[in-house]
Amino acid sequence: MVGCFILGSGIVFNFEIGQYKDFTQLKKAIWEEDKEYFESVGIKNEKRFKLWKVQISTKNNNEYDKLLENHHEDLDVKEDFGGERLDETWLIDSIFKCPPPEEHIHIMVQPPPPATTGTLSIPMKRQAEPQVYNREPVAPREREFWNELAKAQIVLKLPDDADKTIYMSEPLSRYMKVEGNEIVLDDNVMLNSQDELIFCDGSSVSESEKIIMGFVKFLHLRKSPNGIVYGIPNQDILIKKSYLQMIEKIELDRAREAKGCMIIGSPGIGKTHFSLYFAFYITRRYNSNDIMYEQKFQNVSRLLHIKSNGAVMKVLDSQLEDPQDCFYIVDSVKPAPWDTKYTLLVTTPKRDLWHDLVKVHPRKYYAPVWSEEEIWNVWNHQYKDKIVETRVEELIKKWGCIPRRVFVEYENEPDLTYLVSKVDVYKFLKNDGGDLDDDYTGKIIHIIPNADFTNKKYVPGSAEICKELYRYHRNRTKEMIINVIRDFAGGDGGTLAGNFFEMLAHDVLRKGGRFNIRRLTDDNYKLPDLQNLESNRFDDVQEITSGYYNFPKIKNLESVDAITPQCNGVHHLYQITTASRHDTKVNGLLKLENHLGGNLLIRLYFVVPDINNIFDNFRYQNYVTTKGGIYEGWNRNNKWIRDGIEQYVLEIKLDSNQNPDMA
Repeated sequence: MVGCFILGSGIVFNFEIGQYKDFTQLKKAIWEEDKEYFESVGIKNEKRFKLWKVQISTKNNNEYDKLLENHHEDLDVKEDFGGERLDETWLIDSIFKCPPPEEHIHIMVQPPPPATTGTLSIPMKRQAEPQVYNREPVAPREREFWNELAKAQIVLKLPDDADKTIYMSEPLSRYMKVEGNEIVLDDNVMLNSQDELIFCDGSSVSESEKIIMGFVKFLHLRKSPNGIVYGIPNQDILIKKSYLQMIEKIELDRAREAKGCMIIGSPGIGKTHFSLYFAFYITRRYNSNDIMYEQKFQNVSRLLHIKSNGAVMKVLDSQLEDPQDCFYIVDSVKPAPWDTKYTLLVTTPKRDLWHDLVKVHPRKYYAPVWSEEEIWNVWNHQYKDKIVETRVEELIKKWGCIPRRVFVEYENEPDLTYLVSKVDVYKFLKNDGGDLDDDYTGKIIHIIPNADFTNKKYVPGSAEICKELYRYHRNRTKEMIINVIRDFAGGDGGTLAGNFFEMLAHDVLRKGGRFNIRRLTDDNYKLPDLQNLESNRFDDVQEITSGYYNFPKIKNLESVDAITPQCNGVHHLYQITTASRHDTKVNGLLKLENHLGGNLLIRLYFVVPDINNIFDNFRYQNYVTTKGGIYEGWNRNNKWIRDGIEQYVLEIKLDSNQNPDMA
């Protein structure tokens, strides 16, 4: 392999001996490789530049580093690098009679000095303007990282008791090797979202059609990304199933001629990890295409042009660029308005970043937060010796499954009370999460997508966060709670509205009072008084106490949210909902049977807010199995549920008169 270095652009062009007959053919090939640059500096054909034979090592060589830093200057190749001028009529194999050493520059391509004064330009906006070359080299370490990206390894972690024989035998051994408790896939194969082997062009590996590689997967980078890709310090990044699913969606969109999309997700979930995995995917599947990779680095946008021939350059001004035959990956930066092969933007819900892009590429996807299993997989692989297990459990319980909270901020987590005081939940929901212009909201309200990532809902990060939000606003801005319930129940903010209403309903019901109630079997309306009771928070159903308003410390009852046994001769069960339907699981009621004895009346109240005519339209609810199917297994041991429980709907007025704690 012969390496050519083009002065001016810094491009490296490699070719095999025998690929070109003489240096005339080579010059034409070099011209086609970097035609955009040559034309931008006024070179109209390949005849105007010179070729020099040199021998410059590209590894640990100050001379090469100096060349990269000053590649756009008018260098004296003969004096500075011992260059030997190559005549275009000479045969290449007469100069390179044997293969030259690898990892070297062997030929220097020297364009003529520009005809205009000033510096070089891409592109020339007007003939009278001075020309400005819009590139500068990156550090050798950074160039090596991007050049080695395609060689990153997909590594699968085998359980200790896994039978490795099948992976070490034909036909699978053609595509992988087993090293200890790891499977390392060859460079010509990857995995799809069904954990099946595929070739890098997307076609299936027929020999593996019945083999599912359902193991924990990491992408092992050849070089450390620390200080190169902002926010990724480790060489191993988890390959989430959602990454593979979203790439498949992108490919389907591209097949329908879509040329871009945005992926919106909560802060701290690893969107940059996906952008890097997508870049890896491009280098594998579309290895002849360039990548423009833009990221906010230390609060400044940084744009790299990663060429398929190995050159990596920093772009100084995106407005002077118009790349088309490339993939454009943008991480948390407003994209340039380019017509590329495909533009991918990953971002938090900040409308100013994606507002213009959505006009051209309207496809939006939503990235999921991590699962507990994914958190524990990464902890077990990378952080087991850094963070104790109990600390991980605490952080998950408090903040949800956000890797930044767990793996980065474990010694310096945010102050939850302070965050809550800074968040305007109503504004966030009203603007559909599009104006996340602070550093607070995204940490406590998470984006949860649907199964195909095309829609989303906003949920509190954890039960603890939700309770803190409710307590804060109940005592200060009670209208916010009411407005969230009224305006967002049933919508994208429905989970948060439902949680707020449940906590409000517990406050109201235990205080007692007169409520509008309707029996669901005969539409008999009543206005009974419920008794003022002390509350009892329990961990286990055995702690339920008669004469108290009992509800669990953690929401874990299957069928009801609260229970008041033996109160004025009646067992009261409460199911709190903002929906017009809420079927009841038989299994959950059976667990409460010991507290519902004495041949007393059992009343099941579906507690609803006075919104959307829910009270008037609520109907008798089905009894269902744990999987949601209509229950049919009635017998003498459980028919007391069907025959003995009276169903009612109870309405709570969202005003201060019925809410003593909200006054």
